[in-house]
Amino acid sequence: MAAARVPGSDAVTLIKLVFQAADSMASATSDVLAELDLTQSQARILWALDPSRPPVPMRELARRLNFDPSNITLMTDRLAAAGLVERRPHPTDGRQRVLALTDEGLEVITLLIARLRELSPIFTLSSQEQAELAWLLAKAQAGRGGPEATGLPG
Repeated sequence: MAAARVPGSDAVTLIKLVFQAADSMASATSDVLAELDLTQSQARILWALDPSRPPVPMRELARRLNFDPSNITLMTDRLAAAGLVERRPHPTDGRQRVLALTDEGLEVITLLIARLRELSPIFTLSSQEQAELAWLLAKAQAGRGGPEATGLPG
């Protein structure tokens, strides 16, 4: 007698696989952050600072990361003391400060990426598979808006 198929079992399998991948990535990330003496919150700030874009006002960064502005000040104090970020005057609003990666901060991000490439099972996928996975994850994050909602090519 054939085993009965559980309704929604495809969804259960997908959910389990996503959780397993997330757990693997979280474990690898925790290990690398410990090596670099960074907290997860500090790493989120570093990730959010794109060196190819203008520096971000601290209030805007707090909003994007869903951090309390006073907490972001404390975290950026520690990152600045470590030489990873610097606060600069806002170019047009003297009341605000912007946050930018330093060269050392960029080196830490580069090292973080290199170590995660070594440790994360996601990087055992081919380049094409990684691109497909990135596209699918971005599409899922954007909801039902389709690939154009993700900013990725269709």
